[in-house]
Amino acid sequence: MYTHEGRFAAVTGAGSGNGKAIAETLLAAGATVALLDIAPEPIEKMADEHDRAIAVTVDVADQDSVRQATGLIEAEFGHLDVLVNNAGIVRSTNFMELSREEWDQVFAVNSTGPFLLSQAASGLLRAGARARDGHGTAAIVNITSVEAHIVISSSGHPQVHYNASKGALLQLTRALAVESAGDRIRVNAVAPGFIETPFTRAIIGDPKVKAWLLERTPLGRVGQPEDVGQAVSFLASDHASWITGSTLFVDGGWTVY
Repeated sequence: MYTHEGRFAAVTGAGSGNGKAIAETLLAAGATVALLDIAPEPIEKMADEHDRAIAVTVDVADQDSVRQATGLIEAEFGHLDVLVNNAGIVRSTNFMELSREEWDQVFAVNSTGPFLLSQAASGLLRAGARARDGHGTAAIVNITSVEAHIVISSSGHPQVHYNASKGALLQLTRALAVESAGDRIRVNAVAPGFIETPFTRAIIGDPKVKAWLLERTPLGRVGQPEDVGQAVSFLASDHASWITGSTLFVDGGWTVY
């Protein structure tokens, strides 16, 4: 467990799946966490259960909503030490049937959302780095995907727009790492493989699909949201203070093949 005692973090998509596990991991490590999600009920419930958590409803694809959310975080925390851009959506449509509207929707959440949050929170992160008196860094961790690096081709898996949006987030991570280094803000990515979340549970529930996945996963199991949470906690911690512009794969070895 990496310590985050006395640190302030914000996690998008915190209401379920990977985002919830990331937030709970940071809370368990001592951080105070702003839980950001477009759905208020799950994060309000979580905030009621944790005295170091606040619920902030936000649409990451809407700039005004993002600005309002970061304003609320500033009023509550004063600065940020960690921003986790986790919110994302998955849509499966064959390329020739893929509408411009659906393409734009996926990019708005998966790529533009992290850009808007990172930009709006940049002042809070710079303040977080300064608050550490030169003895640490602030951190942005973007949740990309193995599909930012490879195309997982299987029957019933048409996601050109998802692959492209996560590839864009990967390059945002790398470029922003260079631009933010002078402000002592590190920017890294966690690339999950197949993780059992509400998004993927129906797919993994098909015995044939699960067998196909396990055959291609050297560690022989489906990932859990907690696996992602621990990876994020590491990259956000001072143990990773000389790591920026990198991607940590949490995929059970999937991308080795």
